[in-house]
Parts: sequence; C-alpha cells; structure tokens
Amino acid sequence: MAGTRELLERFVTLFNENRLEEAEGDYAADGVAEEIGTNQRMTPQEGTASAREWREAFPDARGVLSGVVVDGDKGAAEIVWRGTNKGPFMGRPATGLPVTVRAAVFIETRGGKITRSAHYIDVATMMSQLEQVAGA
Repeated sequence: MAGTRELLERFVTLFNENRLEEAEGDYAADGVAEEIGTNQRMTPQEGTASAREWREAFPDARGVLSGVVVDGDKGAAEIVWRGTNKGPFMGRPATGLPVTVRAAVFIETRGGKITRSAHYIDVATMMSQLEQVAGA
C-alpha cells in the first residue's frame, strides 16, 4: 500500500517516464482528478487521456517535485514542469518553443489510493510563453 508521499512522487514520476496508464491504479475506484488550470474534472481514465495529450504536445516534458508536505491522508507539492511544444496543444499548432511552468498538486488518499487530486497548473504563464514569437 502506497503512502501519501509516495503517491505524490508517483504523480510526477509516472508522467516523466510515460507510464500514464499505470497512474490509474493509484486512484481509488471513486477517485477523481482535477486539472484546475484547464477546468477539467476527470475519472482516472480521462486523466490518462489528458496526460497523453500533454505528452503529445510536449514529448520531452519533465516535472520536478519540491516542497512536499504530507499530513496523514493529505499531501501537497510544488512542481516545475519543463518541456518543448512539439505537437498541437489546445487547438493551436506546435510552436517549437520551450516552456517552464509552475504548478502545485494536492492529493487526498484513503487506503493507499488517491480519492482526489487537484493539479493547479499555471496555464496562463505557459500560454504567454507559447505565444512568444522567435526572434521578436
């Protein structure tokens, strides 16, 4: 049974290693994943589909956890995501531009499984980085 800290670490590690489907197993049967920056509330399976879209848009994306705080069955961590936009994203063509995006993730757990994750990703800053015109 995974602890809350381990589940926070796996949230980033599984994405970094492109083991997206494996993350579904970290959620309770009634678990939900929220992506606050894109206004989505998802089942674990929908979360996998969303992660796949992120991975296709930013194939080299990697996250680094910092500032992890755990209190029993709740945990939070800061994440810095870095990647290069090499595929379509949010209806826009690839820009080829690198982005650095700050985020925070909060999880609630029960019995070693995530019942709720809330990923607060700074989409506004990311989009401003993607709108930069090379050489301008």
